[in-house]
Amino acid sequence: METTEQYLTVDEVAKSLRVSRWSIGRYIKAGALTAIKADGPNGSIRIPLSSLTAYLEAHTVKAEERTG
Repeated sequence: METTEQYLTVDEVAKSLRVSRWSIGRYIKAGALTAIKADGPNGSIRIPLSSLTAYLEAHTVKAEERTG
């Protein structure tokens, strides 16, 4: 079975990370998050859910890392 990638808006990612939408733009520019520009006249930015998941995994401190 083939799964389709889910995409989030900049506002959705900003809300989940509790940062501003401008911070999300900086994360994208720095390469910490990947993004695509959607088709259409507005060309809105979309972030793959897999990119957000990878970002969270890379920036989460585990209990054993804190105590060790």
